[in-house]
Amino acid sequence: MSESTHSIYKTEFMNGKLSLNTQTHLQDLERFVHYYNYERYPTELYGYTTMEIIEGKIPDKDRFKEQILEARKNRVEVNQQFNDCSSAISYNS
Repeated sequence: MSESTHSIYKTEFMNGKLSLNTQTHLQDLERFVHYYNYERYPTELYGYTTMEIIEGKIPDKDRFKEQILEARKNRVEVNQQFNDCSSAISYNS
């Protein structure tokens, strides 16, 4: 668990930046704890934060089912429009 949390800290939160000194490192860690518990939505929690689960929310894999189906439908339409547009473009100079 600690290895994956450290990886999240380095990749998602710090984005490869380094703490300049102990004071800024401790501040970064405090901000990370808040981010990890209140702002991060892990896929295995199906759209909830860690604190929402601790406070009693029940993960539901079908929570966003309708929105996903709608987005899938819209993506097909957008792709079709793009393909129609790109076939009308002439690449001959």
